[in-house]
Amino acid sequence: MGQTPTHRHVHEAPVRASAEDVHRLLADEDNWPRVFASFVHLENLGPEGGSEGGSDRIGMWGHYDGTIEHWVALRRIDQDALRVEFQPESLPPALESMRRSWVVEPTADGGSTVRLEHEYRLKDPAAAEGVRAQVEEIAASEVAAVREAAELASLQPEALVTVEDEVTVAAPVAAVFSALYEAAEWPSYMEHVARADVFGGGEGHTHVLEVDTIERHGGIFTTRAARVGLPGAKIAYKQLLLPPLGASHHVQWLLSARDGATVVRSVQTVVIKESGVAAVLGEGTGVAAARPFVQNELSSKVRLIFDAVKHRLEQDAN
Repeated sequence: MGQTPTHRHVHEAPVRASAEDVHRLLADEDNWPRVFASFVHLENLGPEGGSEGGSDRIGMWGHYDGTIEHWVALRRIDQDALRVEFQPESLPPALESMRRSWVVEPTADGGSTVRLEHEYRLKDPAAAEGVRAQVEEIAASEVAAVREAAELASLQPEALVTVEDEVTVAAPVAAVFSALYEAAEWPSYMEHVARADVFGGGEGHTHVLEVDTIERHGGIFTTRAARVGLPGAKIAYKQLLLPPLGASHHVQWLLSARDGATVVRSVQTVVIKESGVAAVLGEGTGVAAARPFVQNELSSKVRLIFDAVKHRLEQDAN
């Protein structure tokens, strides 16, 4: 009996950004939550089989219909060919194999073409049309997302904001992780948190967190985030309800032990939505002028959480 036929689909788009920049965007897993709407977090789990020079195992978490799904894919990066390939470790029942390849080619005008190639074989021929339709839908959406993200980084870099904050807590890493992850407890000791509801949990440490915070000038501000916890290491989350200023907002809280204490570093990545700037900051305000406002707002909010956790854990220790 011969091998089942290979199905191939190619989707591509021109990009007003250099091929090298587009490849770097795709090759760095930390970029994916801001590029693709459904991705919450990607984590490099190390080389396949423990040996360098081959594929890396990449943990992926995505938010779909109110729940968080997790899977692992093998990733191989070919820097010279500007190519990034993915193969899932586990396949759905209808598939015998699947490979997705992102390929970027330079164009004469200094821009590039981004191409997404799908190659797969089916276990069930009756599933052919359903798989094809799903591939077409996902590929068209993802190619458009890469084009948009790459062009924004190239043509309007001021819209991309990174905000970093750090706090040292005199408590073990495990205790700090628990306090930051178990957000349902926040209203009991964070004065600015009126409500914190957790739902939609999936495999491992994942959930959707909805929080009502009391704003400085009165009123309630509601956020909803998909969160992934890696015990002892980090909490990553992506905001699902965005204010008028935000096109995308994802965060990593990185935990490390130092001199008997825990250092927590917050890295927030935001894409400012140009069309929302005037609504919040007034007509005539541009993206560049919005950056300090965004940085101050995000830093202030995360500091409230960090300082409350620090106070509680250090008070408990005494």
